[in-house]
Parts: sequence; structure tokens; C-alpha cells
Amino acid sequence: MPTNVVMPQLGESVVEGVVVKWRVKEGDLVKADDPIAEVETDKATTEVPSPATGRVLRLLVKEGQTIGVGKAILEIEDGVAAAGAPGAAPTQGAAPPQAAALPTPSPDEGESAGSAPVQVPVSAPLVLKAPVKAQPATSTRPQARVDEARLSPVVRKMADEYQLDLSLIQGTGDGGRITKKDVQAFLARPQAAGGKAPLAPGSAPGSPGSAPRTAPAAGDQVIPFTRRRRVIAERMSLSRRTIPEVTTFSEVDMSRIAQVRARYKAQAGKTPGAPKLTYLPFICAAAVQALREYPIVNAQIVSSAGGAEDAYVLKADINLGVAVDTDEGLIVPVMKHADELSLLGLARATDALGEKGRTGKITPDEMAGGTFTISNPGLKGNLFGTPIINLPQVGCLRMGEVVKRAVVVERDGEDTLAIRPMMYLAFAYDHRIVDGVPGNAFLHRVTELLEAGDFPL
Repeated sequence: MPTNVVMPQLGESVVEGVVVKWRVKEGDLVKADDPIAEVETDKATTEVPSPATGRVLRLLVKEGQTIGVGKAILEIEDGVAAAGAPGAAPTQGAAPPQAAALPTPSPDEGESAGSAPVQVPVSAPLVLKAPVKAQPATSTRPQARVDEARLSPVVRKMADEYQLDLSLIQGTGDGGRITKKDVQAFLARPQAAGGKAPLAPGSAPGSPGSAPRTAPAAGDQVIPFTRRRRVIAERMSLSRRTIPEVTTFSEVDMSRIAQVRARYKAQAGKTPGAPKLTYLPFICAAAVQALREYPIVNAQIVSSAGGAEDAYVLKADINLGVAVDTDEGLIVPVMKHADELSLLGLARATDALGEKGRTGKITPDEMAGGTFTISNPGLKGNLFGTPIINLPQVGCLRMGEVVKRAVVVERDGEDTLAIRPMMYLAFAYDHRIVDGVPGNAFLHRVTELLEAGDFPL
């Protein structure tokens, strides 16, 4: 009897995923728990194991196709001995299953940030699809209640942002479901946007398609956005459009932190498995203590029943996100309950999450639930930069490179020049709920803690 393998729930907030790579093909023999596919969400890439032993009957989706959680992606014929590994030839004498045509991607496939990459010849111009034809400005159909459960997160976000009555939009998805393209077409009409200039189809706010269109020249390399890159583009654009962001800076004397690191380095060589103590754990420890003292920075803006963002939640937990650069782009793993970790505990956690992120072993749950983010430019950093807040958070702290400079210090009541390891900190906060006084006080407290250097290991 065939067994349907469905798109698994890969995290609390995950509602869909993209089959980025099949590990098997039709006719292959698989064992229970063998990896059969790689699935990517907006948080991480995860292997999907086979739930049963048998033969692969049908691949129900194409590589690159976006599928909702709980939807079938593959069929396995139970009761067939799987003597070989995935990819082995069918057993002798067994009739190969009839090839089934792969389903045509639904209209929603282009809606998700994970649509399939398109290979474009570098010597040929980029051919763009014709714009989606806009629907009439008014609908003659009766007002209908929209099934909220069938709306994708992208459509919900656009509806909230533009205060749209979704019952006026004709859905072209499966069973009349409203897709991102339907909302874009609706917004393209001046009447829908309250007389604003129409948006070109494919150029919804935050969409990578809003960039000026150009044809690549000979020798150019066209690289389609990956799902992760599309998600980054959409979220960063949404953050810039939504948040009245204020960035403030401080200069930190890291002399005492450097001394603590030097003493630790001299002792750590004698301790097997001791974590490497960089500047980052000190920044995390100072931020955690300041967040306890200024809880307004450890908050999130929420929407009321009417959809307006007119409330905020002071988060009880301090879950610290730390930006990590990977070959596939930026990710922000989260240290849960960071305020319960010691300095060395923070060092171990940042090292472990960073390594898992770079090797593609990070899980969706390790990417979710952040309440505050720290951006680290790495060893080849720069003096300072302005961070972008990671919605729905209200603050982001960015550390600059530690550089030795000549600074004025006071000794015995006299000003003198000294060479000190100095660092700039940049703190961006959401001015909708964080005023200038607590915003500046938070950054000043982080600076005080770092300059004091009193961090028990």
C-alpha cells in the first residue's frame, strides 16, 4: 500500500518549505530514516528522512517548488525490500512503476520566496514574463468571507501593510486562494492604493523584482536569488519601510576586556576543550545585562485584532540572535535564555551555533524566537556601521572592529595620550516604542560594562 510522505513541520512558525534537492528518484529503493530530500525554509535547510522502507513510486513535486506543511511530496510503495541504498537499481524481475507526469506548479509557486532558480544563459538577454493583467477596480461578486487559514504569510503581511479588504481581490490560486501576484495586481490600480501611483506587477514593496530591469551583456553572470536571499531582501526592505529607526553610537575602551582575554588565553592552553574567548561573548554579556535593566529594548511590536500595530510585548526571555555569515548568505541563530549563560557559556554557544550555521546543520528552531540581535562584522570588519533591525524586534547592536588608537586619558588629574584598543558600537532602535532617553541609556550602560571589564568566567 502506498505511503505518502508529507512536508514536515520544521519549526513553530514554519508554514511551508521548498524541496531544493531530491536525494532519490522514482524506482529507487529506500530504507526507513534514509534521507530522501533536502527541504529549505526561510530559517534553515533540513534533510527529510523516509518514514518507511519501500520503493519510490512518484515524486509529487519538482525541485524548487514551494509546498505547504502537511502536503504530500512523495509516494513510497510499502513492503518492497530495500536491500540497497537510495539510488540503487530496482530488484530484478520487478516491474518498474509507470512514470507519472510531475504536476504543473500552482500559481502560488511564484508567490513564495523560494521559487525555483532559473538558469539564464550569460550571452542571451534576460526574458521577462508579461505583466499580470490587473483585475477591474471594483468587483461585482458578493462580499465573501476570506478563509484566513489559507492565506500565505506574504499575503497576510501585504494585506496588513496596505489595510486591504481581501474580499475584493479575485484569487487565482488553487480553489480561489489569493496569491501574492493577485495582491500585486490589485495594488497596481490607483483606486486600490488610494490614488497612489500604480505599482508594476512583480514590484511589490520588498520584492527583488522592484529593481530596475536590465538585460545582461555578454560575459555577465546572472545569479537567481536563492530562497534565503529572497527572504533576506524582503525582510530587510520591510524593516526599512516600517520602522522609524534611530541609530546612536558610542566609543568603547576595550583595554580591560583585552586584559581578561590575555589572562584567559594564558590559562586556557592548560585546559582541554576550553572555548576560544573572542570579543563577541563580552558584547553579548554586556548586552544581556543592559537588556535586564532596560526591558523596553527587549520587546516586540504586535498587531491588535484590527490589524494595526498599536501594542508591544515586553519579552520575559532574553533570546539573543547573533548574525553569522555563511556561503549561502546571512543567518541569525538564536541563543535561548542567554541571560542564564556565563561568559564561557556564551562563548561556547556562539561558537557552536556559528559552526552549525556555516556547515548547514542549523535547525529551524535554533533560528526562531530571537528578542534582540547582535551584528558582528568579523575579523575583517570596519570601524562602524548602521545595523538594520530584525523585525519584530525593536533593537539591534552592531560591534565594530577593535583598533588600537591614540586617545586622551586622564592620569593623576593630568590629560595624556595613550594607545588603547578602541571599538565603536552602533545601536539601532525602533522609535515607535523606544524613546531617545532609554535608547541612549541602554547603549551607555553597555559601554560602561565593557569598560569596567568585570565579567566572571
